Amino acid sequence: MKCPNCGARLKDGNLFCEVCGEEINIVPDYDPDADLAVDVNSVFDRTKEIDTEAVKKHKNNTPKKSDYYSHNKHVSGRSKIDTDDDFEDEEVGEISAFKDAFLSIIDFWNRSIFTKIVFIFCILLLIALVLGFTFVIRKIHDRTSVGYLVEQAENSYRNKDFDTAIDYYDRALEKDPDNSKIKFAMANCYLSDGQDKNAIFILKEIAIDNPELATDTYERIFNIYFENQDYAGINDMLLTCNNPETVNKFREYLCEKPSFSAKDGEYDDFLYLELNNANEGEIYYTLDGTDPTKDSSLYTDPIYLESGDYDVRAIFVSQYDVVSEIGEGKFTINVTIPLAPQVSIESGSYNVPILIKVESDINCETYYVCYRANVKQDDRVDPDKEATLYEYPLIMPMGPSEFRFISYSEEGVPSTIITRKYNVTIPDATVSMVEGANIATLYRYALGGLTDTDGHISTTNGKFEYIIEDALNMKGTIYYVINEYYVDSSNAGKRTLTGMRVAVNTTDPNDYGTLDINAKGEYYIIKETNLIVDGELMNN
Repeated sequence: MKCPNCGARLKDGNLFCEVCGEEINIVPDYDPDADLAVDVNSVFDRTKEIDTEAVKKHKNNTPKKSDYYSHNKHVSGRSKIDTDDDFEDEEVGEISAFKDAFLSIIDFWNRSIFTKIVFIFCILLLIALVLGFTFVIRKIHDRTSVGYLVEQAENSYRNKDFDTAIDYYDRALEKDPDNSKIKFAMANCYLSDGQDKNAIFILKEIAIDNPELATDTYERIFNIYFENQDYAGINDMLLTCNNPETVNKFREYLCEKPSFSAKDGEYDDFLYLELNNANEGEIYYTLDGTDPTKDSSLYTDPIYLESGDYDVRAIFVSQYDVVSEIGEGKFTINVTIPLAPQVSIESGSYNVPILIKVESDINCETYYVCYRANVKQDDRVDPDKEATLYEYPLIMPMGPSEFRFISYSEEGVPSTIITRKYNVTIPDATVSMVEGANIATLYRYALGGLTDTDGHISTTNGKFEYIIEDALNMKGTIYYVINEYYVDSSNAGKRTLTGMRVAVNTTDPNDYGTLDINAKGEYYIIKETNLIVDGELMNN
């Protein structure tokens, strides 16, 4: 028997060619004219006797064809035609394999009908399983798709099952997290369910991630806050959004911390610090570094910072009662503060009036205000450079009075304010205050210029009035001091001091005259004689 591949002679019983390693297929001889229905089982029994392990071992050790040609030059010295024959041999091998498969099919088909039915059933079952598995996979995919989840969410929303709708929207966003339409729908669902905070959270996320939608989205957020009258929420939205159009549109609801007119730092001069805010509202502040509240100092005028260290903190409270963040400024003022004025008379009640003398610090001027009993406490203000300049000793007023003094250095730095309160009564007076005022009126009429004893004058519609306001102790004698006022009837009866003062003895109605003061600050009385009123001589 020869090898079908290389033509070498084979030994009896060999299952492979010792030359080229080609496997030898042993089939029984059969009559080609015989019926094709061969006994396949007998052939199968014979092939079972083949030692397949030996075949596998030999195939693993079988040399490659290239090795065969290199070691058998006497055989491999073949032409190109011989090489083509090798390809023909390979085609023969393929035919042999097809033949084996065909025989296997014939063998199966010759088996029992039950075997065939089982086989066909298994094939159909396998096909059914594949189709069913494919259908299930497709259904599962459909039920997890974004479109399906959104559709289910919309159905739940229409049925007012908001929790289920939100769950579907949430699952859809897990698959498509940048879908703004789904986010808008989810925000509407939250709103319908009364979950405004969650709706606002999603809308803010949309505005941040989609600048082209920011203006409309922030307007939706504003409407939610406005309907709930949540002005603090509107303010937070405006402070955090980066959309200028939105901020400008709703600026009146913006509650920013106050701005300071001066920067932090050290100053060699006193400072008037201004606090500002563009919107309507009020500003409250502290100077000691404590956090301000609505109970802190209300800002109305620039804050005067004199020498020292200041930690100024301020808040703005809008017209919608929204409180801003705290604005802060730290200042160090390196200015020498003048000493407070030294007042000669302490506060108290007096039966004898005493002149009030004031001493100022070096190179300083002192200003004062005096409030009598008829001025309400709320209307009393501290003195400044617009108040009356102290030049001479002050006459102590009759009845209750309050003096406030302040000194200013050449640089304009103010001192602390000194307050004195007095109450003067004259228990030994025999001339009443009414009598004293009448004496002063008659005296002024006698001097000329008045048309009658009621104080009228011919040049204007106004008149003069004489009021006892002070008392003066001159060498042990106490005098009423009557001030002359001009009453302007054309200006709602406004009173203005003329500067003329009349002194009347509290115990002697014939002792009176014009009160004046010399350059040394000493008071004296000018007495006019031979004064006639209505043809009668005034005693003096």
